[in-house]
Order: sequence, then C-alpha cells, then structure tokens
Amino acid sequence: MSLKPHTLIEQFSPIAFALPRDLGDGLLLRPATRDDAEPLAQFNGRILGRDHFDEHVAAWTRDFMSLSHPAVGPSNVLVVVDTNAGAKIVSSMCLIPQTWTYAGIPFGVGRPEAVGTDPEYRRRGLVRAMFETLHARSAAMGHLVQGITGILWFYRQFGYEYALDLGGGRSVPFSSIPRLKEGEPERYHLRPMTVDDLAFVQPLYQQGAARSLVACVRPDWYWRAILGGYSPESFEVRLLRVIETEVGRPVGYVAGIREMGYRAFPIGELEVVNGQSLRAVMPSVLPGLKEMGEMEAAAQKNEVNALFFMLGREHPVFDAIPEYFARTRPPYGWYLRVPDLVALLRRIIPVLEERLAKTALAGHSGEIKIDEYVRGTRIIFDRGKITTVEPWEKAGSTEGNAGFPPFTFLQLVFGFRSLAELRASFPDVWASDEAAVLLDVLFPRRSSNLIPVG
Repeated sequence: MSLKPHTLIEQFSPIAFALPRDLGDGLLLRPATRDDAEPLAQFNGRILGRDHFDEHVAAWTRDFMSLSHPAVGPSNVLVVVDTNAGAKIVSSMCLIPQTWTYAGIPFGVGRPEAVGTDPEYRRRGLVRAMFETLHARSAAMGHLVQGITGILWFYRQFGYEYALDLGGGRSVPFSSIPRLKEGEPERYHLRPMTVDDLAFVQPLYQQGAARSLVACVRPDWYWRAILGGYSPESFEVRLLRVIETEVGRPVGYVAGIREMGYRAFPIGELEVVNGQSLRAVMPSVLPGLKEMGEMEAAAQKNEVNALFFMLGREHPVFDAIPEYFARTRPPYGWYLRVPDLVALLRRIIPVLEERLAKTALAGHSGEIKIDEYVRGTRIIFDRGKITTVEPWEKAGSTEGNAGFPPFTFLQLVFGFRSLAELRASFPDVWASDEAAVLLDVLFPRRSSNLIPVG
C-alpha cells in the first residue's frame, strides 16, 4: 500500500524514467554508457578528491562502470552532460543495489554514491533531478530504503534523515603497542587472505553482523572483488588478513581500510572464532597491524602513527584490551530514506511482535497513531499480534498518540536514538503515556555497525 502523496518525499511520474531528459540550458540527464567510463573516472577523481585528484576514487569509478560489475555497471550510473561544451560530464551519481537486514530480516536497499557536480554547474537542481530518477529506479527494484553517506545536512533536502551510526571507534597509538620480549615466540600472526579462506571467514563476518541491529549481507561476488577483483588502486580494496596460531590454525580475520585520516590506519573488521580469547590474540595482532599500516601509508606517501579500530560504538575488542585504547572517536551518521514507512514496518512485524512478547506488554491489544506531520501511520495490536499497519490519513491533526518532525521517527525505528533522547532534542516530539511505553518496547535503542557493499 502506497503512502498518501505529500511534499517532502517526491512522488514519481513517468518523467522520472524518461531518459534522456532535457534539463534546459543545453544540459542533458541520461544513463551512462561504457564510453563514459574514463571521462567519468577523471571527473570523479577531480570532483570527489580532497583538494587533489584522487586516483583511488578514479579507480573505483572504473570498476563500478565496468560492464562486468555484478551490481552497478553503466546502466545504474546517471550523468548530466553539457551539450554546449562538447557533451562534457558536469554532474553524476550511481546506484549500488544491496540487501540489508533488520534483526535478521532482509530488505532491499539502494545506495546512492559518487554524487558530484562541477562547481561551475552547482545550484541548478542537477542533483535533485538525478535523485528523482535514481529514487524511482530504486523503487522499481523493490528497495524499501535508500542509504547514503555524505556531507553534513545536504541530503536532508531529498527526504533523507540521519538514522544509523557511521564509523566511529577507538584508536591505539603505535607508541603503546608492545614489542615481544627477546626470544619470545609469536603466538599468533597475520597472513594474507585468499579465496580459499572464504569458507572459514564468511561465517565470522555473519557472526559480527549478528551483533548489529542493521547489517549488510555480503554477497560472494563482493568478497571476491575486495580480495582482488577490484583495481589494486581502488579504495574499495580491503587489506584482508587471516589470524593464525603459530602452528597455522586459523582463529579469526581482520580487515584494514585504505582510506586514512587523522594519521591513523583504519581497521574495519575484526572477528575471532567462538571460544578464542581476543585478549590473548591482540598483543600479537597489534604489531602486525602496525606494520600493515606503515606499509600502506608509505605506498600512499602518508604519515601514520596509530591504529583506528573503526568498529562502531561497541565491539568485543574494546572490552578485551581497554588499556590499549587512548581515544574514542564518535560516529557520524548514515542518511536513510524510507518513502513507504508502512511497507518497512510490515516487513519487520515479526521483530516487533517478538519484542512485545518479551515484555510486560505481552498480549497487548490497542492501537497507536504516529504523526510525522506530513504523513501518518496506524498500528493495531490484537492480543500481542500486529494485525494492521496502514497509512493514517489525519497527519497534522490532534488525534495521534505520538508525534515526530518529518522523518525523525526513522531514528527510533533504526535504534539510532531512544524516544527519551528524541524528546530531549525536539520539542515537537511527543507521546501519550501508553504510546511512550509501546514505542520504548517496539523500538529500543540499539547500535549498528553497518559495512555496506561499495
């Protein structure tokens, strides 16, 4: 069931699919073609680089523009060209389809990426026009959510809201990493991961994903791509290592990330098998990661003096070796867009009913009407079961049970903020006594550390 049309999430007419699309002043929005691969790589390397041409971005662009790319390819890339200037690319974005899970329940997601406009062509509505097409295409693929990482505030203009943690973690200065005592053997060591290790490593990735409320399903093709299928220069390449005992028994894996900042080498994944002590492993693993970071920094002509465990707010390693961590860096945020909230809530009904059943509200009957001022949602409960989730047509009236400024309710749904935190931040968040109890039960605060397909 679709939502009632409103002004803040665009409703699509056939024009959103009609490409090429004349944007006026000689500007043409069209799908990319294979011939655009190198011009777009040069464009993205220049526009998306941090005050310099970024070859890692350019290499990544060549990869996702390849006809053999399993998820993207030219057909999922949009470009705006200036026909008055030799059809040069002046704006672009791509769509990366993927599957995420909510407490284990899968749903389709469209990830916009590589969004950029030449400075001379900004403030002409080019990104908005591309989003209209990309959102329509994502909806046609059955995606319930779009998620993007990006600059401050900007994507709120297009119906997105910060609703998941992005990054964050704790750092270990190189100076605090212990050296082995003379003659002391290494109990564990790192070795490069190969495709043959996937049967061992993939369940460990899933083990880590299970700790996260929202996680990303990592398909087999993506494992192979980040192991060596992507261009060596692409920042999507992961420095994947297996953790082994001194006799060669694998006990875990770790992934270094090539994008460095704050003079730190990021560690994006770390898992060990059940029953393996992280406290026992880490004194041997830390020197190996330090060496990896120094080698990668030298290759990039950068300086590095710390490891940054970019593992979110919570990870077992933070409890295992707290004395090594010198600094905590708070996370940024994922922007999420949910054009049909009813469809998403219906998808996660089993999770909501399970949460209800484990509390003092087990067997609850009643209803809750959630007012987002531009749209509303009604949920009906019958003896602990959710029988109805439907649009509520009186948004903006005084008949609801709870209210949220447009799209901030997503922060509650995705465990990003509690109801109390939202009420403290927004004067126009409110809830009746019964609704407050229900919302706390249905949508508890819970962290996520999402590792997307890129």
